[in-house]
Amino acid sequence: MYKTDLEVIEYDKWNRKLLNIYWYSAAIAVFTELLIFFIAKRRSSLSNFEYLAFYVVRPAILDAALLALTEWLHTLLTRRNKEMVKYLITFSGTLLACNMVYVHYSVSVIYVLFIFPIILSGFYASKRLTFMAAGINLAAYLIMVFIYLPTRPGKTFQLDFTNFATTLAFIVCTLLLVLSSLNRVKEIIQSLIKIHESQQDLAVQNFVMEFNSKMEPATGLYNHKTFYEYLGDLIGQSESYGFPLSLAVFDIDNFKRINDTYGHSHGDEVIKALSEIIKGSIGTDDYAARYGGEEFAIIFTDKDRKKAYEIVEGIRKRFNAVSIDSMKNERFSVSIGVSEHVRGMSMQQFFGNTDNAVYRAKGSGKNRVAVFEEEDVKINAT
Repeated sequence: MYKTDLEVIEYDKWNRKLLNIYWYSAAIAVFTELLIFFIAKRRSSLSNFEYLAFYVVRPAILDAALLALTEWLHTLLTRRNKEMVKYLITFSGTLLACNMVYVHYSVSVIYVLFIFPIILSGFYASKRLTFMAAGINLAAYLIMVFIYLPTRPGKTFQLDFTNFATTLAFIVCTLLLVLSSLNRVKEIIQSLIKIHESQQDLAVQNFVMEFNSKMEPATGLYNHKTFYEYLGDLIGQSESYGFPLSLAVFDIDNFKRINDTYGHSHGDEVIKALSEIIKGSIGTDDYAARYGGEEFAIIFTDKDRKKAYEIVEGIRKRFNAVSIDSMKNERFSVSIGVSEHVRGMSMQQFFGNTDNAVYRAKGSGKNRVAVFEEEDVKINAT
């Protein structure tokens, strides 16, 4: 699911990354100060101890305290209001920049730090947050220039107009750059969404085509070809994993007479009636197919022939009770054969045994279920 304003969904992930960036930045600041102290031999009017205390220790302690407070508030808000965490982290970046500017106010380039919270706000892909970050950091910069700098002892440093205007331009340009980046990200995501939707549509079309190629359209059951594919696969699985596998074959009694008497359209109604009964009687792990014109088959997985017999006997009885308005005086019946697969038995033999049982059901008066027995082979042979 995509948000329209492209706000980052994985808050915890990005919040943690940005907090880590703040910790790394604080550590880099301490390292840089020590590097300046030992290599550049900066002393000014302060003793070594005073210099280290003012320029290294104190800002490091303030950064650590600020980040510790941010970590605590982050944990608290994550449980109560995750939406507020991004504002907390962005504002914390401004406070870190203020701390550095407070110490190094005489270094004109230091004021560029106010652009970094604006850049980091772009990680959340929220224009509202980016505008807020730009406003807060611009206000912080102006406060530092017009309120803090004039209070420095002896007014030894004044930020000239060139530096002031340049920093303002940096802040505005950073805002425009981040907003442009967000627009570009939005375009990319929309393009990816279109590609994803196209792929989904293609996948659905392929699924529908594959599904239709397996189904018999008039009944919604599997077709002849798919029946044999599944039967072969299930026989292999049955022998590999040892679960019982049974097969039932149906043949509607006197179907030719129904077609000849009432017409093929009425015969189709009888076909659909039996199909609906079959679909409503089998389990999700069973496979029903229209094997031929008036012939059907059900592959029963994890069911022995006794359980299969109970199910198809119920189908037979419900089919006997079917009443079709256009054939009110007609009563319908079906002859069914059932057999169970034996290890080592071929698919042809398995189906042949079931078909032989159908032959016996037909020869015994129709409208009955016959379970395969060895004698069925002899009966069919005669």
